[in-house]
Amino acid sequence: MSKQDNINLESMLRVGTVLHGTYRIDGYLSSGGFGNTYVATHINFNEKYAIKEFFMKGVNERDGNNTAVSVSNNEKVTEFTEQLEKFKKEARRLRKLNNPHIVRVYDLFEENGTAYYVMDFINGENLKEKLKRLGQPINESESTEILIQVLDALQEVHSQGIWHLDLKPANVMLDDKGTVKVIDFGASKQFNSKTGGALSTSSVTYTNGYAPIEQMEKSYEKLGPWTDFYALGATIYNILSNERPPMPSDINDDHTPNKRLSLPLPDSVSDKMRDLILWMMKTNRKERPATVQDIADYMKAGAMGSYGDAESTILETRAIPKDQSAEDVVQVDSYDNDDSTQNTQKTKKAIFIAACAGLLLAVGGFFLFNGGGNEHKQEAGQETIAVDTVKTVTQQMMTITLGECKYTGSVNEAGVPDGKGYAVFANGDSVNGSFVKGDVEGDNITYYFKENGDTYLGSFKKNHFTTGRLTQKDGTYFEGSFDNDYLPAKGKWYSKDGKPIQVN
Repeated sequence: MSKQDNINLESMLRVGTVLHGTYRIDGYLSSGGFGNTYVATHINFNEKYAIKEFFMKGVNERDGNNTAVSVSNNEKVTEFTEQLEKFKKEARRLRKLNNPHIVRVYDLFEENGTAYYVMDFINGENLKEKLKRLGQPINESESTEILIQVLDALQEVHSQGIWHLDLKPANVMLDDKGTVKVIDFGASKQFNSKTGGALSTSSVTYTNGYAPIEQMEKSYEKLGPWTDFYALGATIYNILSNERPPMPSDINDDHTPNKRLSLPLPDSVSDKMRDLILWMMKTNRKERPATVQDIADYMKAGAMGSYGDAESTILETRAIPKDQSAEDVVQVDSYDNDDSTQNTQKTKKAIFIAACAGLLLAVGGFFLFNGGGNEHKQEAGQETIAVDTVKTVTQQMMTITLGECKYTGSVNEAGVPDGKGYAVFANGDSVNGSFVKGDVEGDNITYYFKENGDTYLGSFKKNHFTTGRLTQKDGTYFEGSFDNDYLPAKGKWYSKDGKPIQVN
């Protein structure tokens, strides 16, 4: 947040004003339709904070000493009172969100005929300001780090039954240490446990290019986490390209492979990142990721920028479990809500064996129900994109030898995975690498076990591990060959720092 010198004396507090007998106004940060934000110092502790003041443009005015706030028109008193209450609910909602990537609220009070809340002062800049300063796109590695941190923030927000609904570069701050802070929850709404939509039908504000169709059409019952994911995709697209994101209608009108006309990206951007942006910016909300974990699963199946660590923070999901109703989630007031130690290696091997047993059951089940054949089923109605002579599909449900999965990657003329691809199975396991006529086969293939967090990286032959490394969630790993039951055969176990471990 950078302090501004252009103080508007008609609508802003004078520098030096003391609020609540505690906070001295040192300068102006920003303004919006519903408030002014200042930088202030806590007089007793000499600590810097940001303070947001509720002030409605066109409705409020100040007295002669630029302190007290009044309503300019008596007909607007009711509107001001209602919006003031929503402003206070925004502060209370933010107060309950506890995440290092969400701006933190410390105090809320009423004074001067209006309300104020005190929050973190972020010594840095937002992504919009950073792009303007650089005059060029942000590279993929840094963009990936930003993406990971925003996802961690959304994990917390969505777990509280709230959607941000105004993600964009201007609302994503970077402090002087490179830490992301998501700000401005003024447009957010609360989850309705009965309908799945928003609790209120009050006005939805949005920014063109960052809002999907359901938000632009004010289809409140269709809003959800996927709405935030569209905006996140548009934000990452913007910082990678330094281009304004297109409108959803422009994406729909673009029939080129991988939406190259409406969503052009520099050649330096990886295919994996391109596919992720396309997935998040699907105009059909049902084709987008449904949870933060969906995106995390996609990302950790293979390295993307610096994101290849299976122990990354967002892998420890805090999202609402699928079998948990929204009524079990802490209900939080909304601004626009009007209603409102390590085990032995034997044990580790046992865990791994159990995970592999699940994989064997999946394979056995496939042959049982398909007569032992090698037939492949592909559901109709999914989008297929032709790229020169290679056919690729995106997030297509199909059944391969290892079982039913959602597949993205190359397919042959029969629509069967053949070439590079990524599959997520019904149990949450995923595989990223090469396929041969529906079989997982080749080198440098990654298989991730969702149940216990283990990851295999190495060679496959007809859907079986052959030679590679199995890394467990705590960092210990086995390196060597594997038998036909997916179990370690010849090789050694190592600690996470690479020291050999004796296994009885």
